[in-house]
Amino acid sequence: MKLIMAEKPSVAREIGKAVGATTSKSGYVEGNGYIVTWAIGHLVNIAEPNIQDPSWAGKWSLSQLPMIPRKFALSILGKTKKQFDIVKRLMALSTVTDIINAADAGREGELIFRRIYLMAGCKKPIMRLWASDMTEAGLKKALGNLHSGESKRNLGLAAFARAEADWLVGMNYSRLFTLKSGDLITVGPVQTPVLKLLVDRGREVREFVPRDYWTIDALLGDKEEPFKAQWHELPELKESKIFEEARAREILEKCQGNTGTVDSVTKKDGTAQPPLLYDLTSLQREANTRHGFSAQDTLNIAQKLYERHKIITYPRTDSKHLTGEIFAEILNHLRAAYGPWPELAKAAAERVKQGLSFAAVNDKKVTDHHAIIPTAKAPEMERLDDGERKVYELIARRFFATFMDPATYASSIVWVDIRGEKFKAQGKIFKNRGWLVAEPWKAQKENPIPNVKKGATVDNHGMEMPQKKTKAPAHYTDATLLGAMETAGKLLDDEELAEAMKERGLGTPATRAQVIETLVSRKYVMKEKKKLIATERGEKVITILDKVLPDVTSPEMTGEWEKKLKDIEKGELTYPEFMASIRGLVYENVMRIR
Repeated sequence: MKLIMAEKPSVAREIGKAVGATTSKSGYVEGNGYIVTWAIGHLVNIAEPNIQDPSWAGKWSLSQLPMIPRKFALSILGKTKKQFDIVKRLMALSTVTDIINAADAGREGELIFRRIYLMAGCKKPIMRLWASDMTEAGLKKALGNLHSGESKRNLGLAAFARAEADWLVGMNYSRLFTLKSGDLITVGPVQTPVLKLLVDRGREVREFVPRDYWTIDALLGDKEEPFKAQWHELPELKESKIFEEARAREILEKCQGNTGTVDSVTKKDGTAQPPLLYDLTSLQREANTRHGFSAQDTLNIAQKLYERHKIITYPRTDSKHLTGEIFAEILNHLRAAYGPWPELAKAAAERVKQGLSFAAVNDKKVTDHHAIIPTAKAPEMERLDDGERKVYELIARRFFATFMDPATYASSIVWVDIRGEKFKAQGKIFKNRGWLVAEPWKAQKENPIPNVKKGATVDNHGMEMPQKKTKAPAHYTDATLLGAMETAGKLLDDEELAEAMKERGLGTPATRAQVIETLVSRKYVMKEKKKLIATERGEKVITILDKVLPDVTSPEMTGEWEKKLKDIEKGELTYPEFMASIRGLVYENVMRIR
């Protein structure tokens, strides 16, 4: 008899159908040589301080700090103790020979299972179910390809290390700064640096002093096909803003009514390669930008599309790539998503059939899970609510776009001299929109290419000098904050650099949305339409921490912690080494400050 433990009842029942265990019992289903039971999220957590050590009970005091357990005690959550007792009893059955861990296929799922297994005192062999989609075919494939429990041991150690480090930082620093300040302050290794990002941005916006500036815009060329050009400053020809009105007016009057001479014409053809597939964070950012969904909303919707509707693969992934094994089945996935967008699916399928290589297919860039893609199950669009349709459409369109033709365009830059002043015109037109047909919102606006030659004289049909103001930095949104969290606060436009920084990001794709919601629920941050703005209370917390413990507000330091947790997963750092460094850091800081 094999016992399978899923993370939630709905998943357990789907697994039960796949293995033929469909007889319902209290807290589990059974049949065909299988028992399938479930957790209800975390059944076991790290115990509160008073259980770790009786001297830490009662009223908080500085003399209790630092609280550093030699070994962390666990406790069973009271509200779900009944289900824990069921799982423990099933694990102890003499007829059960093997335990299959079917909790969520990631670090948190590993933690949920291993805490229950440990608390139940179970010693039976563990196998690991690692499913990427919840269709019956997907589950059967995963069940036929179980991983050994040992292969996920390091993932479990990283999960324990992360939870225990969170406890040490949260319990000690929250009590320390609450007692020192007289106000309730909560501190967390991810929450606090994210709050720091928001506080710093809020201060930048508040302290920003706008400046007036002017540009000189000209309408040049043939009367039938004129083109717009803008003044740029010599010698670098990079700056177009003029911060002195008198100087702007002087340039305008100097050039007004005068013809120009074309100094140079630079033409080139360009290519915009298809994007990589979505990981969770990039999906959350796109859904926030396109539809205004919060990061948590998008995660919740994606989870429903994965578990309930079974039309997308595992969403809590940090990869934008597919393995060659998954790519070999890609036509099945394209056919499934064909219905609503037949022309897009057909265009992608034709290129796949040509045997071309694709940047999104790279075994080396897939760790636990591949990118989010539609499953081989056709969607029943009429059964999806509005949010589900919108998120599924984003995933499907990105899926098609990734395997479609590159977009190609022609561009030109024209420099025109008017009485010694330099004016720049730019043109761009698409020759083949390629993948942009699937994601038209990504296409830059076309500008007609000026039809002029070097040395030609061009007519001046009028000039203007609009007054503008410099703009303050934008408040973070879910989309931009997720990007900052992913790169540990370094806002990188370069996709390769951003990808490299992922190993030092704040939190994980699965936890980032919850961090934002926690800051809002604790009234450290407020939402104003799409904007995330630190409150006065949030600013106060960062002001206090910055003065005496700036490391805890540093995105870089927490990003390094996340890198070390991933090193534990890879076997490049041990759990004791990591925990010794955290214990030492917390002890040193508490003793210095208290």
